[in-house]
Amino acid sequence: MTFILIEWSNERPKKYSVVSSEKLEDGTLRANPQNLLGQVVQVIWSRGKIYPGLVLKIANDEEALSDEADLLAIACSAAQAVETGEHSGIKRKNTEIKSKKGNKSTTTKRIRDIEEVVANLVPSADLQDVQSQEESHSSGQEQIPEGVDYSEKYLKMKQKYKALRIKYKDLKSSVREPSEVEIYANSGVTLPMADLTSIKMVSSKPTVLARNLFRRLFTTEELSTHSPLGKKCNANSNAAPPLPIIDIPKRDAVIKFVLKEQGLDGLPNSGHAAEDKIFNKNKKVARKEIIKSLSDFLREEQKKARN
Repeated sequence: MTFILIEWSNERPKKYSVVSSEKLEDGTLRANPQNLLGQVVQVIWSRGKIYPGLVLKIANDEEALSDEADLLAIACSAAQAVETGEHSGIKRKNTEIKSKKGNKSTTTKRIRDIEEVVANLVPSADLQDVQSQEESHSSGQEQIPEGVDYSEKYLKMKQKYKALRIKYKDLKSSVREPSEVEIYANSGVTLPMADLTSIKMVSSKPTVLARNLFRRLFTTEELSTHSPLGKKCNANSNAAPPLPIIDIPKRDAVIKFVLKEQGLDGLPNSGHAAEDKIFNKNKKVARKEIIKSLSDFLREEQKKARN
C-alpha cells in the first residue's frame, strides 16, 4: 500500500499526518498517486469530512513517513517558539519606550528621592553576598554546560520512541481480531467494529451506506473492473462483453446488511396477508434501489480509471 506525508493546508501552526492513498477523494489520484508530489489534494478524514493537504512525500514505508512527520512537527514547534519569543521581545521594547514618555518632572523627582535614600544606606556584608550570588547565578544561566552529549540523548529518546511504537502496533494487532464482526450473520464478511460504526454514522441514506461499504471492502482496481450483476445490454447486440461479477458473498452481505438497517431483513412475519404484501413490496423496491446505486457507482469508478 502507498502512504503519503501530508501538510494540512488550513492548519496554523502547521500540522503533518501520514495517510494511505485510499484516503484520497479523487479515484483517479488513488489509482496513481506517484505523481502527486508538491500538489494540494483533497483527503477524506474522520466521519467522511474532506480537508485539503499538500503532498510532501510518497512511500510504501508508513513508519518512516511517520518518523519524518514527527520531526517536521518538532521543527515547526521550535520555529513557533522562537517566533513567539521575538514578538514578546518587541512588545517589551515598545512598552519600555512608552514608559519613557511619562511626565519628565515626576521622573526627575523620583530619581532625586531614590538617590537620597541610597546615600543614607550603609551596604552590609549580607547584601553584598546576596548580590554576588545573584551575579554568579545569572552568569551561570548564560553559560551552556559542558560535557553533555545531546546527540546521544536524542538517539536514546528516538530508540525509546520507536520501541513504544512497535509495542503499540503489537497491542493494536492483538486486539484487532476480536473486534472484527460479521456485517451480516453467516456471511463470512467481516469488518472492524469501529470501521463499521463510523461508516454507518457518515452515511446519510441506504444507498450511500452501500457505496461506503463497497469502498471499504473492495480495492479501487476491483471496483473499476467489475459489475454488480455482470448483465449484458440486450438492446445493443454489438455491446462489449459484460464485466465479471464482483465478489458475490461480499455483494450479498452488503445488500442484506443495508436492508437489515432499514428493517427489511428476512421474511414477513406479521401474520396478516396485507401487511406481508406491503413488506415484500418495500423490500423489493429497496433492493432494486441499492443495486442500481451500486451499478452507477461502479460505472463512475470505471470512468475515473479510464481517465
